[in-house]
Amino acid sequence: MDEELKPEKIQEIKLGDCPICGGKGTLKAIQFIHKIPYFGEVMESTVICERCGYRSADVMILEEREPRLYEVKVENEKDLFTRVVRSKSGTIELEELGIKIEPGPAAQGFVSNVEGVLERAKEVLLMARDFKKEENDEEAVKKIDELLKYIEEVKEGKKPLTVRVMDPFGNSALIGEKVKSRRLTKEEIKKLSTGPYVVIDPEAQQ
Repeated sequence: MDEELKPEKIQEIKLGDCPICGGKGTLKAIQFIHKIPYFGEVMESTVICERCGYRSADVMILEEREPRLYEVKVENEKDLFTRVVRSKSGTIELEELGIKIEPGPAAQGFVSNVEGVLERAKEVLLMARDFKKEENDEEAVKKIDELLKYIEEVKEGKKPLTVRVMDPFGNSALIGEKVKSRRLTKEEIKKLSTGPYVVIDPEAQQ
């Protein structure tokens, strides 16, 4: 959660026993409600087990929304502050990087900005780089290094990046002056993946 986005309401709810470790009465939910200018109220909910540390987060827009696609072209450092609201049902696409962050069992909802999303992508790429380095896969390491360099150049305003957010349930969004949005078509909704992984398009950056 960004430091400048302070919750207006905080609520803690006891949920009962943990399904992971079986702890009795150790599962709770903490709900933060944010009011985002020109957009409305967003609830960020985090489920936590006080015994084993199990954690799951999601985001819900507290107004009825239609299935939508949001897009912004990041061309300078100011664009990095475009707000990103991502629920577990939302797909984030970073076009020039060939990266998709898709919904699934391991997905987490969050409220952040484009820079925060790039940091999340960077963390995943660094983990993948370590794994490929152990496998002595020099070609994959080189590819990942190129993506990491591109991310840094985007953050410095030297390279463009097209960011899209798609959500069939309308619980995700991009919010900013340059953001364009439209309703998702039925065909687009059918194509949205429910896989839990970050997918890297091998043809990107070529």
